[in-house]
Amino acid sequence: MDEVEFQQLYKSALDVLWRWILSRTFRTQREAENAAAQLMSFAG
Repeated sequence: MDEVEFQQLYKSALDVLWRWILSRTFRTQREAENAAAQLMSFAG
C-alpha cells in the first residue's frame, strides 16, 4: 500500500467514525464535544 492509498483509507475510516458520532445520542453536550475532540485529534 503506497502513501496515497493509505491516506484514502485513513480518510475513509475517519469519515465512518464521524458519521457514527453524528448518529449517536449523547447524554450531555460535554460528552458529544469530547467524542468530537477525540476524533479530531486522530485527524491531525
